[in-house]
Amino acid sequence: MEARLTELSIAARVTAVEEEVQAFLRSLDTLKKSTTLAQRNHERKKLYKTEEFIRLDIEDELLKLHEVPPTAPDAPVPSDELSQCKDPLVVGYATRLNALRVLLTLEIQPSSHTILEKVYMFVRAATFALVMFGGFFVVCFLVPLRWIHLILRQFDVPNYYLPMDWIQTTFGLALCVASGIQISTNDRVNLTMETTKNDPTVVMFTHGSNLDGLMIQGTSPTSLKFIGKKALFMLPIVGWGFRWGFGNIPIDRSNRYVPILLDHGMTSHLYGRREASKRSLKVLAKAVLEYGRSVAISPEGSRSKTGQLQDFKKGPFYLQSDVNKSITPAIVHGAFELWPPGRIFTLSGKAHVDYLPQFHVDPHKSRNANRLALRRVYLTALAKPVPGSSIHPSFFPILTKGRHVADLSTAPDTPHVLMHVWSIMCLWVVIPGAVAAICGAISRLSTVLGVSTTSGTAQLVASVMVGLETFMHFTC
Repeated sequence: MEARLTELSIAARVTAVEEEVQAFLRSLDTLKKSTTLAQRNHERKKLYKTEEFIRLDIEDELLKLHEVPPTAPDAPVPSDELSQCKDPLVVGYATRLNALRVLLTLEIQPSSHTILEKVYMFVRAATFALVMFGGFFVVCFLVPLRWIHLILRQFDVPNYYLPMDWIQTTFGLALCVASGIQISTNDRVNLTMETTKNDPTVVMFTHGSNLDGLMIQGTSPTSLKFIGKKALFMLPIVGWGFRWGFGNIPIDRSNRYVPILLDHGMTSHLYGRREASKRSLKVLAKAVLEYGRSVAISPEGSRSKTGQLQDFKKGPFYLQSDVNKSITPAIVHGAFELWPPGRIFTLSGKAHVDYLPQFHVDPHKSRNANRLALRRVYLTALAKPVPGSSIHPSFFPILTKGRHVADLSTAPDTPHVLMHVWSIMCLWVVIPGAVAAICGAISRLSTVLGVSTTSGTAQLVASVMVGLETFMHFTC
């Protein structure tokens, strides 16, 4: 291992990137006077790419050792995980590279703390909550529309034009509207219906903010089924709409390790979790193979705490191999700077989604080798300047077709802000009106069923909710 790392000049490369990072940090005070936040973060991403390519070279060598057949049946198999490697030389390099990761944490958009900004944030947060809970409440009563999909498919209606698919895209855009984000996109042709109709894809998006999935959902030119952690589906009303309304798929992240634990004799409570994982994967395979659905998942798992690309989890690549489809990388720029972990709600600002060409896994390489190769693609794309892009067109008026976003660190354009305020007013009219209409229908149904009191209606609704949540618990 030492000889191979010497051939790759790991020691010299680590020292060189450490010097580059320190030089950048020393120049920050000067750079803040002459550059924008987006430009400084771009420099951080370029340095991060250099550092991470060194890490990937080391991981490639560890993977080669891991995949070599053991010399004896009882010989220990070296780990392919850099974090679990015991080699002192590798551990030393990993420690230095991990320190650089922390130093290259992205700079976030500062809050001005003015009264106007606080009022604007309160209005946006209240609207976001209205769309999230009120919108999902409405979606729950639109679930029967999914039955129409069976009929429409007989007439070759594409997925994106099915009722609940259109509603899902609208819902994602509405949440982006409520957040006050001015979204731009690039190369959406890589995910058009023409591209994915006969060959569904697995969209893997970067995850540094709560906005990422919403931006992908709202800007994707084809309808996507999202794979989310099980806890999201266990939220009453929200989980019902997310699963039964939009047809998204719950996955228990810990289930990937269940078969390994079972092999070691730990059978007391894990068998059921393994079976639940198998059921989830069967639902996923059916959505992709039978209905031609493209699915979306974050290969990083949880949100990045630094804004930089994290290590890729192995789970999404097991899912990809199960369905045997190509991967479409989606890069989200600017969302972390607006809504990093720890900030209560997002600032209003600009963000960008870049859809990269499809990545076809190499069948001659292992799953982990393809995982490392794909991570190089992401790092290379992130280190490039945000490409010229037009603001994503939609029926929401805050997004103006044909305009260009010059710098993600600048405030939203004035027309965007004015149209955003108008859109918020529309949301406060439409959603409460729809909720009131549904509540009125529930009240009339209660009267028909002989439940005439308010408390009786509340008990009926509570009973239905408990029943639905119980059903979700045992089937999720």
